[in-house]
Amino acid sequence: MQTKISLLLAVTLFGAGALRAQDAQLSQYEAAAVMLNPGLTGMFENSDFRVSSNLRSQWSSLGNNFLTTAFAVDMSKDRQYGFGAYLNNYNMAGTMNNFTAGITGAYNVSSSKNYTLSAGVNLGLIYKKVNDDKLVWDAQYDRDHFDSDLPSGELFQKMGRLMPDLGVGVAYRSTNRNKMVNPFGNFALFHVTTPDESIFRTEESDLPIRYSVNAGARIAVNEGVDIIPQGLFMRQGADQQVQVGVMGQVALMNGIYGVVGGASYRLNDAIIAQLGIKHGNNYYRVSYDVNTSPLRSYTHNNGAFEFSIVYMGTVSGRARRMTSSAF
Repeated sequence: MQTKISLLLAVTLFGAGALRAQDAQLSQYEAAAVMLNPGLTGMFENSDFRVSSNLRSQWSSLGNNFLTTAFAVDMSKDRQYGFGAYLNNYNMAGTMNNFTAGITGAYNVSSSKNYTLSAGVNLGLIYKKVNDDKLVWDAQYDRDHFDSDLPSGELFQKMGRLMPDLGVGVAYRSTNRNKMVNPFGNFALFHVTTPDESIFRTEESDLPIRYSVNAGARIAVNEGVDIIPQGLFMRQGADQQVQVGVMGQVALMNGIYGVVGGASYRLNDAIIAQLGIKHGNNYYRVSYDVNTSPLRSYTHNNGAFEFSIVYMGTVSGRARRMTSSAF
């Protein structure tokens, strides 16, 4: 158990670059459109607002899990303006916590009914905190194990950091119902101002910009049957993520119900299986990551459970025929 805990601390701190942690990741990234790209804020059809919630639990077999929670709401105004807000918390085994909150907005520069071309921005705050009670130091190593009751010899005045955050993005979506294939693509930059994220404040440490590119297509195979191949590329500092996969949806009972499912692969990290249902305006999905990274020998190939809910509704209370996609 001590080996697992030590490994977890190493991944949290040293693997993340001396208290420089990579942003939290979601396998069901398209279910959190506002946080995927601010240019997607309010860019949907036949609804007035969208609410999304995500929960991800990772590496629980190591004794302490990495928990990611996310919540967002955005509204559409005449399909041209979008406004929203988001919350995101990334708890790294209780050792380090990253909380983000902000507002987001987008503008569709296109007047066409067949596609949207939007630009967006988010403004927020990031609060990073280290729980020193969970840390162990070389002075606490006693013969063959770490003893947290021994004095560490370390003294830090502050263990948290509050930073401003800025992100920008552009997004294209084809929405032509008469076409069999409707492509989409978006590009975003997060942490544009690269704020100093040094918690110990011994030296300056800029938060790297995260680059994000997402692209794919919605393909109408048959009446009520759609498939969506897509991919995501992200890079932040020396870390990068590549995820490719395909999702599908089959409508049931005149579209009131539906089944969604699919699979994807995150390069050198995990194989992901997803399954969900649609009921009215609500989408419920669950996914599981099978760990394929070098950590699999410690996690016994266990990865992450992830859940998402997306609700799209109207403020007027009138039911509209839903043709927009939650993924």
